[in-house]
Amino acid sequence: MAYRQNNTLSKLETLAQILYGVKFFRFVFFFYAFISFVFWFLNCLEVEWLYLFTKLFIIPVIIVRTFYVPEGVSADFTLAIVGGISLLLGFIFDYTVNKLYEKLIILQEEEERRIQRRRMQRKKVAKPTMAPTDATINTTEPLENSKLLFLIQPHVNKIKRKESDLELTFQEVELWKQRVNKKLLENISYSKPMQKGYYRKNLFLIYRDFNYVDDFIYYIKPTLDSIVIEFRRYGITLSFSYVLSAIAKMETLEKELDCMDTILSLNFINDFIVTNRFKITYDNKPIHQYSMILKGEYNLSKNLSISNNQPLYSLSDGKNTEKGEI
Repeated sequence: MAYRQNNTLSKLETLAQILYGVKFFRFVFFFYAFISFVFWFLNCLEVEWLYLFTKLFIIPVIIVRTFYVPEGVSADFTLAIVGGISLLLGFIFDYTVNKLYEKLIILQEEEERRIQRRRMQRKKVAKPTMAPTDATINTTEPLENSKLLFLIQPHVNKIKRKESDLELTFQEVELWKQRVNKKLLENISYSKPMQKGYYRKNLFLIYRDFNYVDDFIYYIKPTLDSIVIEFRRYGITLSFSYVLSAIAKMETLEKELDCMDTILSLNFINDFIVTNRFKITYDNKPIHQYSMILKGEYNLSKNLSISNNQPLYSLSDGKNTEKGEI
C-alpha cells in the first residue's frame, strides 16, 4: 500500500513538473510566432533598424533556408515560415497541456479514492472508543464552543452568445472553478479563517467562533455577487451551492464535511442551506439577525442501505421569504 501511495504521488509530482515545462514552451512558441510575423511584415516594408534584432532569428532562419531559398521572388517569406512553424508548435504544446490536465485530474481523483478507501479500512479495524465526539452528541442539543463551517461549490457555464458556441470542456470547467476559488480566497482574506482547504475539490472555511456567523453572512453575499459580475466579463456565468454547519471538535471535521458534500449534491442554487446542527446552535444565540425556513427532510447517507434523514433549512433575512434567500 505504501509503495502504491508513493508511486501515485511521484506520478503527480512528475506530471505537474512536465505540465509546468510544457506550459512554458507553449507561451514561448506563441510569442515567437507573433514576433516572427511582426518582423516579417516590417521587413517587407524595408524598415532599416531591423538588423538590430537579427540575432533572434539566426538559427531558425538557417534551418528554414536549408529547405527554402528565396531566389527570384519579390518578397522573402523566411520569417513568415518561421512564424508559421512556431505557431504550429504552439498549438501542439497547447493540445499537450490539455491532455496533461486530463491525466493530472484522473490521477488526483485516483489518489482521493485511494485515500478514502484507506480511511474506510481504518474505520473497520479501529476499536470503538467511549470518548464523546460530535457523532455521539445529540444533534438536537446546541454545541458548546462551536466553530463555524462553510462549504461552497461554484457552478460554471459559458455565456452562449451564438447558437454555434461550444460548451466548456471538463478541463475548462475545472480551470475556471480553480480561478473562482482563488478569487474568493483573495476577497475573504480579511475575515482570517481559522482553517481553509478543499474537500473533494470544494472550498471549505472554518472560523474559530460560531458567533462570527452573522458578520460572515453579511459580507459573503456581496462578495460572491461581485465575483459573478467580474467573471461575466470573461463570458462565464457563475452560480453557487453552499452549506453552513457547526462543529465542536476538529476530529469530526471530515465526517461533517462528508455530510455537507452530500447536501451540495442536492443542487440548491444560490441558497444558504444550513444543517440541523447549525440551526440548533444558531437558535441558542441571544440575538438572531436571520430566520430559518424548513426546506424538508433529506437522506444524507451515501450508503443507499442506510438512512440518515435530517432536516435542512434555508437562511432568510425576512425580505425573500418565498425562497428563503438572503
